[in-house]
Amino acid sequence: MIIGGGAAVAVLAAFGRTSRSREGTFSGGALGFLGSASLSSFMLVTAFLIAGSWSNLNTARGHTWDEARSLNAAYTDADASTRPLLRAYVTDVIGPDFRAMSHGSADSGTWAGLDAVRSHVEALPDSAQRTTMLADLDDVYTKRQIRLADATASLPAPLYPALIGTGLLVLLYAPIAGLTFQRREAVALGLVGAVVGFGVYLVLHMTHPYSGPVHVTPVAYQQSLDRFSQLSQQN
Repeated sequence: MIIGGGAAVAVLAAFGRTSRSREGTFSGGALGFLGSASLSSFMLVTAFLIAGSWSNLNTARGHTWDEARSLNAAYTDADASTRPLLRAYVTDVIGPDFRAMSHGSADSGTWAGLDAVRSHVEALPDSAQRTTMLADLDDVYTKRQIRLADATASLPAPLYPALIGTGLLVLLYAPIAGLTFQRREAVALGLVGAVVGFGVYLVLHMTHPYSGPVHVTPVAYQQSLDRFSQLSQQN
């Protein structure tokens, strides 16, 4: 917002001192067209990016709950020797795995933990429970792969320069329309620039579902740990 407000005042200082800016010689129809076109362009790009980013965020959040439900089912069917390994895996997901996903990658140690669970189950005596446990783990592997794919989700890159360009176009329109570099005008346009800057900031920090101020949290896995404790007490 500070950068947006400063950019607005700087644009006004650079373009608001000309005779055309002081006299406002453009026709009202032309000014109305330019103003609506610049504002509509910014709103269109912003709305598209926010809607797309929010959709990616909700999809990624839903996938964490899908994996958590699969883990709950795996823990329910697991024997006493496998349950601690599943709990350790979920703990790793909450910690290093989510930290790695904020950078668009997966934690190798968490992968190793899940592989250790499967190796342990495969070494158990052949039984109906072992078959069920392996099927549950296959489902967990699938849900984990989907979750990791969400960590690299993004929208088309050219839209972000378009967002910044249309935001600057909105600010540039004011001095073209005749707004001069006076204190009250500068404050008014600075507030508009702050709003535009905040919109740009919000969109740029919603790019990936696992990073930025608005992101997916591991609450689903924390609830799985609570569910594990309940199941252990029941048995």
